Amino acid sequence: MGRPPGFDRTKVMQAVERQFRRSGYAGTSVDDIARAGGLGRGSLYAAFGDKSSLYLQTLAAYCDRTEAAWAAVLEGPDETALERLRAYLVKSARFVHDAPDRLGCMVTGFVVEGVDHDPQAGERVRQALRRIEDSLTECVQAAQRHGDLDPEADARGISRLLMAVNRGMEVMAKAGFDAAALEGVADHAFGGLPLTARSRSRQASQPATAHAS
Repeated sequence: MGRPPGFDRTKVMQAVERQFRRSGYAGTSVDDIARAGGLGRGSLYAAFGDKSSLYLQTLAAYCDRTEAAWAAVLEGPDETALERLRAYLVKSARFVHDAPDRLGCMVTGFVVEGVDHDPQAGERVRQALRRIEDSLTECVQAAQRHGDLDPEADARGISRLLMAVNRGMEVMAKAGFDAAALEGVADHAFGGLPLTARSRSRQASQPATAHAS
């Protein structure tokens, strides 16, 4: 199969990304990639390079989108920072179950699979995790400034804890835990934050929102 008429590079990249997310790097053959992208081997190599190169390209694009998506959730004014942290946990709980194909995160897949074929891929994943950590830390610090979280608490440590909860819930979802169970995890994780007395009082007076859209 040669390159089809009207070859759309973006659509091919998206299809190949889904294949990698579904099967992992080691479990995806060049033939799998060619079928997913609707290209022959020759056209595939000419347009994207070899399997390793294509994996790096799709991983980088995925990381770009993921960083931007979490930044959009977490950025905002100090007065709503605590609710944005809650939103991060809620979206983390629903991430796999709300996705039509339930493929999970490509970054998590890379780490769990232990792919070591390309140091560039590993560095891109670490960069993505650092940027998400930075977005979380800034949100935690905003909540501290507003008086919702203990100002003496370790903001970066809280961010890393939330990231661990995020990744853990994804693995649990892939293992078969349902959305309700994971929303319960999100509730407990939020309740475990170092909320100030004022914030706890306000939260107690409001209906639970972790299960809301």
